[in-house]
Amino acid sequence: MAAFRFAFLLQLAQDEREEASRAMQTAQAAWLLAKSKLEQVDGFRAEYRARLANSAQAGMSVVQWRDFQLFLAKLDGAAVQQGDEVARLSQEYERRKADWLACEKKVKAFDALRVRHEQSELKKENQREQKILDEFNSRIRPNSSDG
Repeated sequence: MAAFRFAFLLQLAQDEREEASRAMQTAQAAWLLAKSKLEQVDGFRAEYRARLANSAQAGMSVVQWRDFQLFLAKLDGAAVQQGDEVARLSQEYERRKADWLACEKKVKAFDALRVRHEQSELKKENQREQKILDEFNSRIRPNSSDG
């Protein structure tokens, strides 16, 4: 059986796919972690706003009100920054996913060539065997009619 001439390229494509898979998983983990942090910041903001409302109803000084407002502004800024980070990491994940899909497509193409090659080689082998069998049978028949 003849060797599959693209075996090396198939192996390279499989290695690239594995690397792309690891990069995609790393990007996904970073994105999910950033989303979790954003949810924490949003939860803290909601909690802090509720405390501000409760404190305002109970009565608070102008200094306390200003401190609450300044801290809320910092939380809002942190939420915006974290939201931007989530968006950036989401794009990175999608890019890595597209890279992996391209590698997967290449592996499938080489694998299809490998399967076709194996089928072709098997067909050739079957034809050789059939030819040998036919030759063998043609040699036996004349001898068996002599007897």
